[in-house]
Amino acid sequence: MSKLSLRRAIAACTLPAAMLSAPALVLAEETIEEVVVTGSFIRGTPQDTALPVDVLSAQDLADVGNPTITEMIRNLNISNGNIGETNQFNASGGQSNEGAATINLRGLGSARTLVLINGRRHVSTANIGVDISAIPSIAIGRIEVLKDGAAALYGSDAIAGVTNFITRDNFEGAEFRLSGQTFEETDGEYQAGIMLGTGNDRWHVTGAFEYERRSEVRLRDLDWAVRPRSANPQGGYSSIGNPGTIFPVGVTNPDTGALGIIGRVPDPACEAFGNTLASNTCFFQFTNYDNLVEQQDTYKSFVEANYAVTENIDFHIEALYSRMEIPKWATSPSYPPQSLFGPDRLVPATHPGVQDLIANNPGLLPDGTLAVYPLTRHAGAGGFINGEPRRGERETDTYRLATGLDGTLFDGQLGFDIAVSWSKRDRTNVTPDMYVERLALALDGLGGPDCDPATGTPGQGGCLYHTPFSNGIEQSFTNGYVNPNANADLVRMNRELQPWLETDLSTKTTYELLVFDATFDGELPIELAGGTVGWAAGIQTRNEQFSLSPAAINDLTVNPCPFVNPASVTLGNTDTLDCTQSRLTSDTGLFAFLSGTFPADTERTVYGAFAELGLPISERLNAQLAVRFEDYGGNVGSTVDPKLALRFQATDAITLRGSVSTTFRGPPQNFLEGRSTSLQFTAPANAFKAVDTSGNPNLEPETALATNFGIVLDKGNFFGSLDYWRFDFENPLQVEDFNAVVAAYGTNACTPGAAGDGSAACDALQQQVIFQPGSEGVLAQIQRIRINYINGGDITTSGIDWFGQYDFETDFGLLEVGTQGTYTAEYDVGDFENFSGVFLAAGGDFAGNLNDNRNTITPITDLQGSVFARFSRDAHRLTVTGRYWGEYDDEGAIAALQTIDEHFTVDVNYNVSLMEDKLGMNVSVFNLFDNLAPRAQTDLNYDPYTHSPFGRMIKVGLTYNL
Repeated sequence: MSKLSLRRAIAACTLPAAMLSAPALVLAEETIEEVVVTGSFIRGTPQDTALPVDVLSAQDLADVGNPTITEMIRNLNISNGNIGETNQFNASGGQSNEGAATINLRGLGSARTLVLINGRRHVSTANIGVDISAIPSIAIGRIEVLKDGAAALYGSDAIAGVTNFITRDNFEGAEFRLSGQTFEETDGEYQAGIMLGTGNDRWHVTGAFEYERRSEVRLRDLDWAVRPRSANPQGGYSSIGNPGTIFPVGVTNPDTGALGIIGRVPDPACEAFGNTLASNTCFFQFTNYDNLVEQQDTYKSFVEANYAVTENIDFHIEALYSRMEIPKWATSPSYPPQSLFGPDRLVPATHPGVQDLIANNPGLLPDGTLAVYPLTRHAGAGGFINGEPRRGERETDTYRLATGLDGTLFDGQLGFDIAVSWSKRDRTNVTPDMYVERLALALDGLGGPDCDPATGTPGQGGCLYHTPFSNGIEQSFTNGYVNPNANADLVRMNRELQPWLETDLSTKTTYELLVFDATFDGELPIELAGGTVGWAAGIQTRNEQFSLSPAAINDLTVNPCPFVNPASVTLGNTDTLDCTQSRLTSDTGLFAFLSGTFPADTERTVYGAFAELGLPISERLNAQLAVRFEDYGGNVGSTVDPKLALRFQATDAITLRGSVSTTFRGPPQNFLEGRSTSLQFTAPANAFKAVDTSGNPNLEPETALATNFGIVLDKGNFFGSLDYWRFDFENPLQVEDFNAVVAAYGTNACTPGAAGDGSAACDALQQQVIFQPGSEGVLAQIQRIRINYINGGDITTSGIDWFGQYDFETDFGLLEVGTQGTYTAEYDVGDFENFSGVFLAAGGDFAGNLNDNRNTITPITDLQGSVFARFSRDAHRLTVTGRYWGEYDDEGAIAALQTIDEHFTVDVNYNVSLMEDKLGMNVSVFNLFDNLAPRAQTDLNYDPYTHSPFGRMIKVGLTYNL
């Protein structure tokens, strides 16, 4: 059998390397016969099953430059809305997950894609699914992707499909791999790995160790990343900066002496400091201090051992450990307070900063000004202390241990596979924030570690004033401007106060998974026209644990209230220290921007059982029938999910295949209880606001009907396939759309005293939209938004996958050309409602849309695909790949950004084997023509879930084998 014929013999179910747009590795015959395709537990299932499975080999990955995990998933044509780069400003899974990487098949959400390692489950997080960045790439032997609903076999989380990472368990010798890549403004990204393997006919041990380093890339160093506000009003701009906007306060009713805001004045040095003046507001561009890429170090290790206990029974054990460190995560010099117009923010006219400002800018404030509200953050254009961004930390530790026995009994009549696997993911986020009370005291001149606000004198001794105006800043580190009106004493006090005003908040989340699997298979004494009926059956027990442990400083059970010092009541900054009884503050903790966190600790056990039949109905027609039972217990309940898959060999060249199945997913544990806080850009406030998401104990499971129909053509030197897929969801697990909640508040006229006040809809919405005290109903003065996990409106999504490849065998070598891609015809979502059933916004078809901060829907390009050509001869392999992402829309953007342009890039990869195949060298140029990611109305000016921001990248890799 020729190599070409051999490769195509398995092509009917495994689209060869299509996902990364490079042809399949021509493997040795022995290796091909051992491939077990993900999607069936029946031992000996033929390769040309009815299921749409893509297979990536180690050589396929080498042909496209041995990409990192992040690069690999970005190029998966069937994956939309992936987490892997700087997604920190978006709520659709990226925020607080820096350094993670996920697979999001069909754009259904990465938590709906089941990820396996060597066929076993790996620990998953509720919001983003499995973080695959922990897997050493050097250890990967192949990747199998089942692009079909698979709950009948694998259980929950396999709604959109299954991705199975299979390691190089039979590797012999030693392999050393070193690579580095560079692009604009980076100091380089590097990867080093070693793979070791040894054994004999009875035992084998392999180990893989890998180190990755990413260098910090600042947004301010990239012209495209920091744009004028006129070009992108959301491009990292906040209406709350420093310098900022000043609201004078005076007598608004001479008869009653009532006080109120009597004007609006931008700081006179607003534009000089590099801020933007628009609509009489001083906007601060905080992305000048953020990073496109964080400095990141990742250490990965994987070890596995296999031992033949008997001739027919094998023992397997594997262990994985990974640690990801982002030690200098960069963020804004400070965050703006959520409460902007409370008594704690009022600055009297006697404040030395106000007096100095008036002296240098006569007439700036209207006559009768008694005090001012500064719409500012405590550190802005001047940076934190010496112009630096504020720094935090991100750390992830991942652990895995799996062991089991597999083989056959009774002279091969009964196959078995019994295993136990344990995996755990610890994530620690350290983020800085400002004390509400400390800033209030500093505005009164009673700030600083050496000041007792009960006995101190404002501005004397150790008591310091914070000045929230430009005269308290010596220099702008946004544009280098040196302030001639800086007041030396005010600057000194501000610098001394900055580290005292803030501290680090720390939260650790732990997800832990313990799984017991027992699977059996064999043949029934039933002969059909096409052969013997095969069967498989098994049981599974999954114990899932989740814990959230905040540090005491941000634990709401320890520190629920912003004010703790009795002097704050005396000064009038709050009406009571008991925040649950105060009309001015709520139980959000000590800090101004981020909310505190409630600890959580949950556990549950899921029981499952399945059965599968392989039915060779005739020589041309095969069927797979499977059914699974799962029981979550409690309020979630149980489910029975069947699946039917058919394969019909219509002619020698044409194969038809199809499947239909139901799927089921129980609510993750942290969807049922607890509260978390994210920070989202809220258009009416022109700033990021706290969005508190609460668990919902009344959640129901989500279900879906998955269908797939395809045709495969294998004739001569051509192989191709066309598949139609569809998913119909009921009760999908979602989170309320905070933008829609705010819009519904206005649409329903819920302002106190307005037409809708007192209606059932407004009663619910008024609990969700929290305003500055005294500013209820003024959408520009939102303080925070409260949303809930819900069962949302039904979702229907469908589309077409295609693949085609033609091989030219010439006297000069083998030339392979082809194309692959996905067209998403629809992503139709029902109307959005809140937890009380109040209509929030109309649903619609969101395929081909950015979906920025729209519920849990990530960006979905309706068309993405690739073309490839590879020439191989002897030791040389040259691959050229063109990648295409179609244009898509953002209806909420300004006119110039409502269409996100199509994007096309060309990658060139050259591989050569030297020194009798001991030394391999790879040279890659990604995005050869340096086509930058299309612009979008996001904080980063591009869509980080879809496109690469790096432009042309050059990568060189070396592999040496002993």
